[in-house]
Amino acid sequence: ASIPSPTHWYDDPQRALGAELVEILTRTPFVLVLAYYVGKAFAKARLPRISGYLVTGVVCGSHVLGILGRGATRRLAGLDNLCLAVIGVAAGSELHLADLRRSPKPTLIMTAAITAFSWAIVFVTFCVVAPSSNLDFLDGLSVAHVVAVGSLAATLSVARSPASAIAVLREMEGRGPFCSLVMSVTVVKDVLVVVMFAVNLELVAAARLDFSAVGGGAGLGSGSGAGGGLGGGGGEVSLTAVAALVAFMHPVFSVATSSGLGVIAGFALGQCLKPPRTRLLANRPALARAARCVQTLALSASSFWAAKTLGLEPLLLCVVAGALAANRQHVTGEEERERLESVLRASMPLVNVVFFTLAGCAVHLTSVYKSSVVATLLVGSRLLALYHAARIGCDAIGAPESHKRVAWMGYVTQAGVALGLVRTAAARFPQWGDEFGALMVATIVMNQLVGPPMFRAAIVSVGESGVDPGPTPNRAASEPEVPSEVRSASEA
Repeated sequence: ASIPSPTHWYDDPQRALGAELVEILTRTPFVLVLAYYVGKAFAKARLPRISGYLVTGVVCGSHVLGILGRGATRRLAGLDNLCLAVIGVAAGSELHLADLRRSPKPTLIMTAAITAFSWAIVFVTFCVVAPSSNLDFLDGLSVAHVVAVGSLAATLSVARSPASAIAVLREMEGRGPFCSLVMSVTVVKDVLVVVMFAVNLELVAAARLDFSAVGGGAGLGSGSGAGGGLGGGGGEVSLTAVAALVAFMHPVFSVATSSGLGVIAGFALGQCLKPPRTRLLANRPALARAARCVQTLALSASSFWAAKTLGLEPLLLCVVAGALAANRQHVTGEEERERLESVLRASMPLVNVVFFTLAGCAVHLTSVYKSSVVATLLVGSRLLALYHAARIGCDAIGAPESHKRVAWMGYVTQAGVALGLVRTAAARFPQWGDEFGALMVATIVMNQLVGPPMFRAAIVSVGESGVDPGPTPNRAASEPEVPSEVRSASEA
């Protein structure tokens, strides 16, 4: 007689779900608190806090200690989406159109130069290096696959971190034309890269590349079958033409619809930021701030979820909503902008801890190790592109020579938006997105580690730091001359 196999608790879906919920409720708070203190330790060592959060997530994830397993990390996807929504709104809110209108030419020239050089050089580097590397998801696939993934990697190289730039400026008390230009270009580039990445995702999806096929026969997957009808009757030709037109227009439709819904969400967000109308909230400022924060988070999360459900670009929607809410031109517009900044200042520290820790938990450590060589080459090519682009941009706008030497050092850091785009791509293409995400996370972490120290050094070099850099053997000879108007502004 056959002996029945033993039944384990993980064979029962309900019991497995219960075990994951217990794991989430008991272990997640411990991991987040640990990440917070590790981030503080990184900050004391003059390293980015979010790098500490990422490291904690990797160590506590399923690939090292296993404190949070894959099932628990997957169940926390809703929390991850909430964080992405807030990050998108925060990125959009940094775009101040009034400041951009005052001096648009330098900002637009530098943005165009850095975007073009970064995209082109990183794309060429990826297409040359990736086919001969040990990236499993590209092993044996066609040139079309490499081009598709390379375009996404190149677009991500354009991203920059406004949050990191602001943190460095506050730490160094940076004030002056150099700091203003870096901040303007950083914000414009971050909004631009979200639009570029949204279009890029839709184009890759429209190509229908089949990453499950290995070898020279890998092609357009299900889309290649449509081409077989070209030699048939007129009906097949017309159907193929319609399908091609729909595939061509879908990226435009998706981006336009996401932007339109972002405008609607931005107006709704503006309503949440208006002064309280009820007497209960009007007489209790702390309660009013808490209610405003809850409303903003709920609206951001619901907008992100709706766009994701409809198959649109949720991060683009949130960026547009944040930009519109921060640039409304009416009597109380300035007050609403201050309230939005207050909400984001209160929520972003917690959002960063949760988002970057969970992102670290989801990192495939083996994939990161395999892609480390390619990641290092991509980081090096990006730095090379930034150096030449910044010099060309400075020449075009007539910047002083002291700025030309160090301008590229202000645009290295990457953080929330870049990582959010990586997570979006991984969710959009589950077949190969995780391994692509591991490669991109490795590049983002490298840029995040070297970027802030470079930006600090650039601010000191151009003489726009209001912080005493410390004693030196020959202070008068080694310290750059600080303009009097910058010194007086710093003292004020």
